[in-house]
Amino acid sequence: MPSKWLLLVVGLAAVSFFSADAYPHVTGMVLLVAVLLTIFLSFRMSKNVRQLIDSARRMASGDLAERTHIESRDEVAELGRVLNQLATKLQNALGALRKERDLMNRVLEGMEEGVLLLGKDGRVVFANTALRNLLHLNVDVMGKSQLELIRSATLKRIIDEAKFSMELVSAEFDVSSELGSRRLLVHASAFQGEPQGMLAVFVDVTDLRRLETLRRDFVANVSHELRTPIAVVRSATETLRRTMEVQPELSDEFVGIIERNTERLHQLVEDLLDFSHIESREFRLVLEDVDLRDSIAQALLLFQKQADAKGVSFSVVIPEGIPLIRADRRRLEQVLSNLLDNAIKYGAENMPVQVEVEPLHEFVRISVKDAGQGIEAKHFSRLFERFYRVDAGRSRAVGGTGLGLSIVKHLVEAMQGWVSVESTLGQGSTFYFTLPVAHSAVRSMA
Repeated sequence: MPSKWLLLVVGLAAVSFFSADAYPHVTGMVLLVAVLLTIFLSFRMSKNVRQLIDSARRMASGDLAERTHIESRDEVAELGRVLNQLATKLQNALGALRKERDLMNRVLEGMEEGVLLLGKDGRVVFANTALRNLLHLNVDVMGKSQLELIRSATLKRIIDEAKFSMELVSAEFDVSSELGSRRLLVHASAFQGEPQGMLAVFVDVTDLRRLETLRRDFVANVSHELRTPIAVVRSATETLRRTMEVQPELSDEFVGIIERNTERLHQLVEDLLDFSHIESREFRLVLEDVDLRDSIAQALLLFQKQADAKGVSFSVVIPEGIPLIRADRRRLEQVLSNLLDNAIKYGAENMPVQVEVEPLHEFVRISVKDAGQGIEAKHFSRLFERFYRVDAGRSRAVGGTGLGLSIVKHLVEAMQGWVSVESTLGQGSTFYFTLPVAHSAVRSMA
C-alpha cells in the first residue's frame, strides 16, 4: 500500500480510538471509512501488482517490447517505470548483439575460406557455407564429430596437437571425394578460457600447389632445353678453333652446327617470350574481320622454302562462300605457322600437307593434316601442354621447342575458339581449330 494512503488510514484509526468514548457514532463512521479505504487501496494495489507480474513474465519470456502502463504516482507505478527502463535497455542491448551477430554471420558466410567451430566435446558448433562446399558436406552438420565430417587422420592429429599445445597449428592434408582430390591448408587453434572449443580455418591450395609444380617443371624444362644447344654451340666453337688452322675445310661443318643451334636457341627464346606474353594480363587481342584465304596464303608462303626442301606439297581446300571470321590477324597467322611448321617437320617426305576450311554453324573450322607416322591416342590429353613431347629425341632433332602447340591452344581459346586433334598410327595427324564467324557474316546468314 502506498505510504501516503497508509498514513491516512492510520490517522483515521487513531481518531476513532481517541474519540470512541466521547463520540461513539463518529467513531463507527471513521472506522467504516478506514475499512473501505483499506479495501479499495488493497484492491488497487493488487491490480497494479498483478499487471507488473504479467508484464515481467512476458519480458522474461523474450517479449521485450512489453511495457507496464500504471498511471499513478505511487511506489508501484515507480517500480513499473523502472521495469520499463530495464526492458528498453535490454532490448537495445539485444538489438546491438543481433546486429553484431548478423554482421559476423555475413562475414563468415562471405568468406572463401572454410570455417569450422568445434565445442568442448569435439562436435560441430558452426560450419560456414564455404566449408560445406569445399568438403561437399550435407547441410545438417551440427552436432556431428569432426571425423564424421572429414575422415582424415592427419586432420585429427592437427586438431589434437592444437588442443593440447594451446597454440596455432598449421598443416596441409589431402581430402578425396567423388569430384576428385583436393589439397587443403588448415589453421587450428584452441579457445583459451570459457567456452572451450576449437576453431579451424580451411584454405583450398590445390590450384596454388599445382601452379607451383608447373613453375618448377617449367624452370626445369627450360633449363634442359637451353642446356643442349648451348653445350653443342660451345663444343662446336671449341672444335672449330682447334681445326681452323689444321683442317680449315671442316670449318663450314662446325659453323653450320653453330648456326642451327643458335637458331634453335633463338626460336626457344621467342617461344618463351610469346608464351609469357600470352599468359600475362598485358596480352591483348586486336580483333577484326579476317578473310581466311589471305591468312592461309600468307602462312603457306612463309613455309614454301621449308616444304620444298623436304619435297612436301600443299593442298588447300576452301569452299566458296566461306564467311569472314572474327580474329586477331597476326595471332591467327601465328597459329597457322605453328601447325604448318609441325606438319612439315613431322610429316613424311614427298607427301602433301592439306589445309582445309569448313563452316561449322557460327564457327569456321580450319584443319591442318599431315601424312606422318601419327600419334597414339594416349598422348592426346597432354599434347597441348607446354614442353610435352610425344618423342622427345625426334622433336629435338628437328628443332622443336615443345611450346608450339601450347601457344596454339592459348591463342585459339583467347579468340573464343577451341583446338583438337585426330590421329592414327601410320596414317598421319590432323589438327583442328575453330574460330567464330564475324558479326556481319552472322547477320547475313540469319
